[in-house]
Amino acid sequence: MTNISHPGEPRSRTILRHTRKAVADGALRVLPFSEAVAERYLADTRPDQRTVNLREQGETMDAALKAQRANGQVIDRLVQGIVHTFPADLEDAWVQCLPEPYRQHCEQDLAARRGHLPVQDPRAAAAPAQQTANLGELLAEMGETAIALAPIFADGKVDASDLQHIGPALEQLGDLLTKALQLHTRLAAVVIDAPAPSNVSTLRRA
Repeated sequence: MTNISHPGEPRSRTILRHTRKAVADGALRVLPFSEAVAERYLADTRPDQRTVNLREQGETMDAALKAQRANGQVIDRLVQGIVHTFPADLEDAWVQCLPEPYRQHCEQDLAARRGHLPVQDPRAAAAPAQQTANLGELLAEMGETAIALAPIFADGKVDASDLQHIGPALEQLGDLLTKALQLHTRLAAVVIDAPAPSNVSTLRRA
């Protein structure tokens, strides 16, 4: 798993590490991200369970702009590390709003903390196109994994000279394992849900 390079890292550090990488790579802008996080957090968390002061958009343009600025400030302070305590009840909304592949890598690291792999419930993507996509994603990851492993095995051995390539290869292998388990789970679900074969033969009249 990708967090092999970050032993002892708290969950909040893992989440912020992937968030900051997305920002550094230009894949995430804090203001739109804060809007998405606030919307999901407010929708999924009951008012009496909220610990984060994220604001509703309100009914007027002025109220919406004030909420946008306030929410952006709350999220930005967390991203920059100005606020050191990451609210536990914000984690789900935050991770779900990360862009891919940062969300997938973050979920892999969070699951790997307990020796698990993140696998999506196949019922959450049951449309035929989504089912077929599982196979396409697996094949794509196989190709990417082969590319990542090639420089490591180019000289016929694996040693310390390959360290610069091992990190990316581990990350890619994690992606491959996740996609393989995703497809495995989908196929297994069909077998589990299938009606049990009957051992009773239908009697025919003479």
